[in-house]
Amino acid sequence: MSDRPLAAVVGVGTELVTGLRTDTNTAEIAAALLGAGFRVAEMVRVADDATLISATLRRLTGACSLVVVTGGLGPTHDDITREAAADALGVSMSRDPETERRLQTFTSRHRDPDARRQLFTQADVLEGATVVVPTLGTAPGQTVPTPMGHLVLLPGPPAEMRPMLATLLATLLATSSQAVAPARLRCTGLTESDAQMRVQRALESHPGVELTILASPADIEIVIFDDGAGEAGVAGAADAALEALGEDCYSRDGSTLAQVVVRRAHEVGLRLAVAESCTGGRVAAALTDIPGSSAVFTGGIVAYSDTVKTSTLGVAEETLAAYGAVSSQTAAEMAQGVADSLQADIAVSITGIAGPGGGTADKPVGTVWFGLAREDRVRTWQRSLFGDREGVRIRATVEALDAMRREMQGS
Repeated sequence: MSDRPLAAVVGVGTELVTGLRTDTNTAEIAAALLGAGFRVAEMVRVADDATLISATLRRLTGACSLVVVTGGLGPTHDDITREAAADALGVSMSRDPETERRLQTFTSRHRDPDARRQLFTQADVLEGATVVVPTLGTAPGQTVPTPMGHLVLLPGPPAEMRPMLATLLATLLATSSQAVAPARLRCTGLTESDAQMRVQRALESHPGVELTILASPADIEIVIFDDGAGEAGVAGAADAALEALGEDCYSRDGSTLAQVVVRRAHEVGLRLAVAESCTGGRVAAALTDIPGSSAVFTGGIVAYSDTVKTSTLGVAEETLAAYGAVSSQTAAEMAQGVADSLQADIAVSITGIAGPGGGTADKPVGTVWFGLAREDRVRTWQRSLFGDREGVRIRATVEALDAMRREMQGS
C-alpha cells in the first residue's frame, strides 16, 4: 500500500446529483490533490440534505487525512454545508467578526432586509477553523482540524474555488516536511499502453516510486510519486522516464502542449499561424488561451467551406476539383496560403472528415490531412484518427500543435 496520504473530495448540491448542473469541481480538485502527492480514494456528490452531508463527512474524515468539500457555503436557504460539517465533527459554530465586517460592504447589493441579514450566515465559522478569505465572491473557505488531518470547505463557483484551492495546496506542501512534489511528464504521439510499458521498464531500477498514467485523447500524463525514494529519487526516476519517452515527451513540468508551443516560439523568435477546416478554430483557441501568445501567434483562418479555401487561402479550384478538400494537395496549399497571408514563419493546416457523416470508402470518417509550411518548404501528412466527431477534432488539434512543437524543437 502506498504511503501517500489519503484524500477524498465531496461536491455538495442537489443540482449536481440531479444533472441540472455539470460538476467540474470534484474532478479538478481530485487532479490537483493527485498532483500534490495525495492518494484520492473517493469522489462523492451529495444533495443539499444536512443528514446526508453530515453522515458523508463523518465517514470520510474518519478515514482520510484530507477531505475537501466544495459547495453549500453561500447565504441561501440550501447552503447548509457549514452546519452539516459542524454536526459531523461535533463542534460548535460562532460568528467571525472579521468576516462579518468584510461582508458588511456587500449589503448594499440587496434590497430585501432579510436577504441582507442572511448574507452574514457566511461569517459562521466552525470551532478551531482557519478562515480562507475569498478573492472573488462573498463566501469564505474554512480549514478545520480533524483527528485524521483536515476538513476543508470551499465555495462552489469554480472561479471562487480555484484560488482558495491553490492557496491550500501551497500551504500543505510548504508545511509538510515529508511532502515531495510528484514529477509530471506529458507526451503525445504514442498510446497509453506504449507509454506505460516504456516508463515501467525505465523505472525497474528506480525503487521507491509509484507510477500513474493519466490519458486523454492523444495526450498522456505520466505522474511519478514518491513512495520512499525521496526528492532525489523522484527526480532520478523522472530522468529515466524522460529518456525512455524521447521526443514524444513534450513537458516534464506539467505544462500543456499549447504552453510548450508558445514558450518555444518565444525562445526561438518564430511567428505561428494556422488554417483550420474540420477543427473549426480549436488550434487557434488553444494557442490564444496562453497568456503572451499574441507575441508569437499571428492568427488563424477557419476555412470550413471550399469557397473560403479558395478566396481566403488561395487554394486553387483545380486542386479541389481534382483531389478534393481532404487531400495532401489542399492541405499544402492551405498551409502556404495562411503563411503568406498572415506572414508567419511556421503555419499548419488541418482538413479532414470528423464525422459522423461525410466519409467514403477511400476517405472514411477520421481521415485528416495536415500541412506545415516553413519558408519555401511545405510538407504534408495524413492521419487516420479514431473516435466520434469530438474525439477526431481533439486528436487533430493535438496533432497540429505537436507538429509545431517538433518543427521548432531543433530551431
